[in-house]
Amino acid sequence: MLPINTVDSPSFRAIIKKIPTSVNAELPHRTTFTSYLEKEFTEMERNLKATLKEIDFVSTTVDIWTANNRSYMGVTLHWISRTTLERHKVALACRRIRGRHTYDVIGTEIENIHSSYGLLNKVVATVTDNGSNFVKAFQVYHPVTESDDEMEEEESSPKDDDVTFSDLSEILSAENESDGQLSLPPHRRCASHTINIICTRDVEKHLTTNAESRAVYRSSTAKCTALWTKSSRSTLASETVEEISKRKLLIPTSTRWNSFFDAVKRIAEIPMGELNTLCTKLGLKCFKDQEYQFLHEYCMSMKPLTAALDILQGDCPYFTTNT
Repeated sequence: MLPINTVDSPSFRAIIKKIPTSVNAELPHRTTFTSYLEKEFTEMERNLKATLKEIDFVSTTVDIWTANNRSYMGVTLHWISRTTLERHKVALACRRIRGRHTYDVIGTEIENIHSSYGLLNKVVATVTDNGSNFVKAFQVYHPVTESDDEMEEEESSPKDDDVTFSDLSEILSAENESDGQLSLPPHRRCASHTINIICTRDVEKHLTTNAESRAVYRSSTAKCTALWTKSSRSTLASETVEEISKRKLLIPTSTRWNSFFDAVKRIAEIPMGELNTLCTKLGLKCFKDQEYQFLHEYCMSMKPLTAALDILQGDCPYFTTNT
């Protein structure tokens, strides 16, 4: 996507002028395009608000990301049609977030977005990742129901003979926070993100607790990483991989664990003899039997989680899941 001022670039306008048209039309300038976009946005927003008036229950998803040293909050809206039972979704907002992503900033922005579309009493749940700032925002600003209050009182009520002490500073700070407090909907953690954490942090933690498994895990993944690095940085190395293994190596990305699994699986599909021949030609350390076996067992163990992630992250119209 290019900025709107691209249309004012002399080179861009020169290219467009060479396109034959039936009429002698002139390319509009930036101000005209800006006015057109604002008009279309206003119309789209008005139609969306009219649609949402007829809907009683919705859910939202919220995420924050950084691009070019700027932070943004994106909110999407989801609901099921009462007549067709089809799932619908729209992009609700994409707003710049300035400063630190603290829980109060996040909570305020979420409520403002919900309020601007008249959704404060319609959102049954908001799904986010497992980030501590999101979690705290909903812990602080999600109102507790009466049944929750009663249950908490029953569990925490002291015996007659017990002496309880209260922290005065906590009481005073709680009273200050309650003034003009926000009200957020129930919180649900994204199932895909939770599984992703299990596949990365928890699995690695488990594999590194034992000295033997830690050694084979680190050595095998290090050799895989060396293969990925070599083939991605050298055209000659990439051609050597295709020549020997008759396939291309997949390079994992940091944002998707599935890509790491797919990349390991692609290496494990190469027969060990061909794999070590490839490593020798590329000047890399060869795989030992134990390391090669580990790759196969890793893929076999993680395959169900990979299948679950593919389903959850796909655009499936039949169900959605959160934890």
